[in-house]
Amino acid sequence: MLLDLYLKNSQLPKRYIEDIKLIPSKVDENTFIGLNDIKNNINDFVDNGQNLLICSNQVGNGKTTWATKMLKEYIKNMSNVKVSNNCPGLFINVTSFLNEKKLAITDDNLRMKIQSIEPNIISANLVVFDDVGVKNISDYDLGSLYYWIDSRTNSNKSCIFTSNLLPNQLKTTLDSRLYSRITNYSIIKEIKDGDNREC
Repeated sequence: MLLDLYLKNSQLPKRYIEDIKLIPSKVDENTFIGLNDIKNNINDFVDNGQNLLICSNQVGNGKTTWATKMLKEYIKNMSNVKVSNNCPGLFINVTSFLNEKKLAITDDNLRMKIQSIEPNIISANLVVFDDVGVKNISDYDLGSLYYWIDSRTNSNKSCIFTSNLLPNQLKTTLDSRLYSRITNYSIIKEIKDGDNREC
């Protein structure tokens, strides 16, 4: 079944496969309505090459959950279409993937995994870049991230970014080119309250 194959190839963490209910506080009601509208129209969002940055200074309030809801919705909608690389959508936790990329230099199994995923970062119709803007990222890692995001932007391919930093704070952790690609090309949705997750 294509849905199962696409979900497997998306690298979506297991905890996000099942639906996670999100309950907004009053301050975030309009933001959640806007995010839900994007989810419900995710095919148009991707077809138009749009990008989204979901950000907050708070943790545990659903940034990644919203991004994965959108990714799952797109994959579900694409499950009746045969995609050449079998990966219409992809989830990348930026910190984990960049760390694995370094470790793959001396680990053959990890290298094979990275080599199978990395081309999809460029070619997938939709990529979630989770947890962008972590501190102490190396220049080499910034270069890799810029290459992926710039390539996607130039190809009009959609990205969804999540960050625990607001745009003005991202400026201090990313170089100016990467900051520009993420903030100037994205719809920005800020979640202001704390933990909104309810299992």
